[in-house]
Amino acid sequence: MEVYPISTFATHFINYQIFNMKTQFKVVDGLNIRFASQKGEHNDTLLLLSPIPETLLCFSPIWDALATQFDLLAIDMPGFGKSDARKSLFSVDAMSEFIIKVMDHFELNLAHILGPDIGAPTALFMAARYPKRIKSLIVSSGASVYPLQVDNVLKDIIYAPDLEGFKQVPVKDIIDSSISEFKNYVLPEEIRADYISSYEDGRLFEAMQILREFVNDIPKLDKLIDGIITPVQIIWGENDPIALVETARILHKRLQKNKLNILNGGHYVWEENSTEFLSIVKDWLNGGYMSV
Repeated sequence: MEVYPISTFATHFINYQIFNMKTQFKVVDGLNIRFASQKGEHNDTLLLLSPIPETLLCFSPIWDALATQFDLLAIDMPGFGKSDARKSLFSVDAMSEFIIKVMDHFELNLAHILGPDIGAPTALFMAARYPKRIKSLIVSSGASVYPLQVDNVLKDIIYAPDLEGFKQVPVKDIIDSSISEFKNYVLPEEIRADYISSYEDGRLFEAMQILREFVNDIPKLDKLIDGIITPVQIIWGENDPIALVETARILHKRLQKNKLNILNGGHYVWEENSTEFLSIVKDWLNGGYMSV
């Protein structure tokens, strides 16, 4: 078993708060996993999966409002954010199996899943294989159909012979470039710092392996999509420059139970279009998923 530990700093300072997201760590299947949890007297739990190159703190703009109506659990998936890595989990197929272990660890027999970016194909794999564990899905901005509908830097990462060209660029510059598309949203400096510190010391390039594995994972997922019976809310940015909106339209045609919302935004609609994104998520969780 190969385990790549998080930084000493993170292990010693495991409790800190940004907005109302109090982050902690728990060991799941031998890996130290960072999570944020908020519980109330609510009937439903929403499990939120972190994207790349961001962390669970990307959900800060919608966290407080969601917490008034739903129990919440957000995690940095293995190898992302401040969570430990394991080489065998740099695959959305394998990651979906690990997230089921996370649900078992936190005693979640049934949950809604919010999966943006790499969380989208991860969540779809979960729904295909564990339909009785997933109440509904909310997916956004993640390559999920084959042939892959990708462009620009994501296409380069997936199909480049290696990552040597990327490794010549400082991690700070890569992340700043990635989030530079934000419009009408100013990323808080402490969250930006969390994104950057999470992927230093080669962690970003290890994490990119999950994207390079898309050439194997997504064809497998594509064969499962038509059989998914779980209700799925699809939210996409019309101008997503890397995970093209055509993915959303294909999912809308093929998934048995789904609703499609296309926003006037780019890739990071959960932040850039957080007000509209939040409204769609709340409507969905408050019964919309039962009517598709």
